Amino acid sequence: MKKRLKIRLSENDIIFEDDNYIALNKKAGWPVHKTLDPMRDNCTDALKSYLKFREDGKSPYLVLVHRLDVETAGILLFAKSKEANKYLQDLFSSHQADKIDKRYLAICSGRPKTDEGTIENFIKGQREGRKEKMVVVSSGGKKAITNYWVKDFKNDYSLIEFQILTGRKHQIRLHAKSIGHPIFGDPIYSNSKEQDGQRLCAYKLSFFDKFSNQKIDLEIRPVFDLDNFRTKISDEFKYIIFNKPYNVLCQFGKDHKDQLSLIDYNLPKELYPVGRLDKDSEGLLILTNDGKYKDRMANAKSKVEKTYLVQVDGDITNEAIEELKKGVVIKDNYKTKPAKVKKIESNLVKVEQRDPPVRFRKNIPTSWIEVRISEGKNRQVRRMCAAVGFPTLRLIRTAIGNIKLGELKLGQFEFFDGQ
Repeated sequence: MKKRLKIRLSENDIIFEDDNYIALNKKAGWPVHKTLDPMRDNCTDALKSYLKFREDGKSPYLVLVHRLDVETAGILLFAKSKEANKYLQDLFSSHQADKIDKRYLAICSGRPKTDEGTIENFIKGQREGRKEKMVVVSSGGKKAITNYWVKDFKNDYSLIEFQILTGRKHQIRLHAKSIGHPIFGDPIYSNSKEQDGQRLCAYKLSFFDKFSNQKIDLEIRPVFDLDNFRTKISDEFKYIIFNKPYNVLCQFGKDHKDQLSLIDYNLPKELYPVGRLDKDSEGLLILTNDGKYKDRMANAKSKVEKTYLVQVDGDITNEAIEELKKGVVIKDNYKTKPAKVKKIESNLVKVEQRDPPVRFRKNIPTSWIEVRISEGKNRQVRRMCAAVGFPTLRLIRTAIGNIKLGELKLGQFEFFDGQ
């Protein structure tokens, strides 16, 4: 039977109150509004009940003027009067840091290339089943701007302060993901399977109050920091996915100084690739210090399915695709096992530009296919495509088993839970 989520507030949960405002220290996992789930309490109703009980049954005026995601902890500010509600609505909608300053702390995987910076792009919602996920877009979205500062770094994790200058849904979570350093425990934008909630807290809120003619500074201490942050990942084995660019050796060493290898991408020390990816191929590469995991994933007997996005020379035919599905003869007279192959319309392929770009020939078209195989002969996918008369121009690995490349940018990496 499903357990009911009960929210029972006390005076210890109230971090600030005057005649116009009341601020609540929201815990991770508490919804801010009513949800469709009747078994879940919410912060707004819980605070109304607390105030009504405190005021001997008198129903309070209470309006929440902003929101926090369910798994985000931190300061939640309510208006206690119509005048205060209008004033706060104007402040929050202004998105001006000199009027209202919103700060968050988060534990993120890895360390950004610079210890401070600004993330600015356009984002919009994208429906995936019953859930909506925010994505970065080149057009058609809303502008999102976030400043960040790295406060501490230990055991391959950073404590980062974020300041949002716009108020978009999932803004910090998506922006952390977009720079290759997702928030630990984020159920949507990271590969972590951590069950204790994401490490994100709205820990500071400052604004000028026209009613008292003074600045109000609210601040709480997050329940997490890097000193008390211990996970199975950081204490024992580490697992990361890396989006390997073209022309990068799948090793840390170099034959000469002009080569590019894994050592050029600030990857964590003492992690080693699971399998390999050719120098002229791109995409998902798993690295770990877990020898058993490495052997299990790389062992041919495990039959882990690998997915590739392949651009081929020419408009590939249905006959060629059927041949690939059944298996074709490649080097050393080896016939490949049956594969899963389908054509992908070019307008549906969303990949970053390669550097250098693929050669372009005006009179010869190109096409894209997705290939899934559970074996791993040397340059197998390239040789399969060549065997049916459509040589490979570009090869991108997008998944190994259930580990997916997702929206990770070229040259970036992120941690995941290998267990």
